[in-house]
Amino acid sequence: MSSNHAENPAPPALLDSEQTVSHFLDEIDDGYFETDLHGRFTFVNEALARITGFSRAELLDPQSNQYSSYLDISTSARLKGLLTAMCQNGRAIRSVDLPLGCRDGVIRHLDVSVSLIRDADGHGQGYRGFLRDMTEQRQLERALRTSIQQLSMLQQVDSELSRYLDPNAILNVGLNAAMAISRADLGFIALLEENGLHIVRSTGFGGSDQGRRLSLNEGIIGRALRTGRAQFCADVSRDPDYIADVGGMEANIVAPLIARDRVIGVLNLEAARSVRFSAEVYEFIQLLTARLAISLDNAVLLRTTQEQLSALQKLYAHVTDLEHLKTDMIRIAAHDMRGPLAVISSYVDLLRGDLNGSLDEAQQGYFDAITRGLDRLMRLSTDVLSLERIHARREKPSESVRFDHLIRDVVEQFKPEAEQRGVLFRSSIGRTPVFVVGEALELSEAISNLLTNALKYTPRGGRVFVQVIAEADKVRCEVSDTGFGIPESEQARLFQPFYRVKTQDTAAISGTGLGLHLVKNIVERHDGGVYFESKPGAGSMFGFTLPLAPSAGRVDASAQACAAS
Repeated sequence: MSSNHAENPAPPALLDSEQTVSHFLDEIDDGYFETDLHGRFTFVNEALARITGFSRAELLDPQSNQYSSYLDISTSARLKGLLTAMCQNGRAIRSVDLPLGCRDGVIRHLDVSVSLIRDADGHGQGYRGFLRDMTEQRQLERALRTSIQQLSMLQQVDSELSRYLDPNAILNVGLNAAMAISRADLGFIALLEENGLHIVRSTGFGGSDQGRRLSLNEGIIGRALRTGRAQFCADVSRDPDYIADVGGMEANIVAPLIARDRVIGVLNLEAARSVRFSAEVYEFIQLLTARLAISLDNAVLLRTTQEQLSALQKLYAHVTDLEHLKTDMIRIAAHDMRGPLAVISSYVDLLRGDLNGSLDEAQQGYFDAITRGLDRLMRLSTDVLSLERIHARREKPSESVRFDHLIRDVVEQFKPEAEQRGVLFRSSIGRTPVFVVGEALELSEAISNLLTNALKYTPRGGRVFVQVIAEADKVRCEVSDTGFGIPESEQARLFQPFYRVKTQDTAAISGTGLGLHLVKNIVERHDGGVYFESKPGAGSMFGFTLPLAPSAGRVDASAQACAAS
């Protein structure tokens, strides 16, 4: 679309065609232009005028070259060089990125393509070209690059923070990263402690500010602590809360350190030039402080845990020594007590025999009381030694035990006592072999304690029933009685050592309070469990479960039993 001369009017069809093209070029979003060989515009579309900020008339005025004054020197020189090269080699310029200063003062990035306008003989008459405003795209690309750089830096900071478990090292990494990212002139990290907010790391103050106490309520820092939100002040002269530590600062960022929904400190950054603190920097500092707070809190928790663990280890060692001392004293006392008790018991029996027939009822009662006391002490020493033996063993029981035979043998031992007490004693054990892995002596002791309690707390005329129930993978042994029963308020403490139920019915019944505790320890050492049911006036049922021995163990034990018979 070169200029037409009056002496050679264009045919009407050609004018219509040029008007159609001109209308089309005005409708497109890209700028279009034509120039002479000197670079003076001969045609521009509306898009080009909009992009540059000059009117079409201003751009087409040969006397006005206002737009050229907005070209950067380097841009102008580059454009001239490209046009010169195009004239020499004839090759069009394709998609060149050129910055252009527009009338509104905004630097726009343009994607420019230029080709030669040739006459019929192929000689150059001027230039035509398209330009596209790529400013927004370039801004997006720049923002994307910035975000990638920030994320990369954040990843690097994360990596650095994760390397350290020492709070001091984490503080150094966090403050150095914040200063590098923000290009701040001074900064510090302050942590909340029992006696207030104290600076623990600082840089840019000239002297050391470490340890200085800060107000919790004053300044922008106080505002950040109260709200729990980061504060960005682009012009500190306009913020009445700003308190200057160093003169000449223009911008301030304060970000609270929050971990587990509580503020643990603040990061304070200040810059002498406000342009250093952009919205992007502010957002990035908030991301950094979130990670810094978590890492710092984890490190403090770890240090506290290590200190507590060390204290607990020392306490445990001390308690273990005391426990060993107590166990040794109890074992020695229980063991050494049995000899003197046996001697006393023998002399009491001899004295009672010598005085037989000469004792009145009261004296006879004295001897009975002595005998009961001696029996209780002997039983207590036996139970204590049994418990000590069980606690001292670390290895699990490993022998295969014919459980139904063991229960039957124990039941036979208690039949005379049941008959003497006037208690009906029955059992249901069955003839099917039942094998468990355990120690026969301990298991006999457990069932003996249950039977002793059942007979002792069942009055004359009552009943005691023992049954063994084999299930798919375990065996249950239960001892039921029609005794006094246990109040519900007393049941929670039944298996505690030295605890005895005291009611009006049981006050006169002697015992050590170790029987059920011993049963529980034996059963649990055999990977079993204890259970019970009781109702006052209706009796009690105490039972335990044991896992059955593996099939191979049962077969081996059966073969040994057959061989022995």
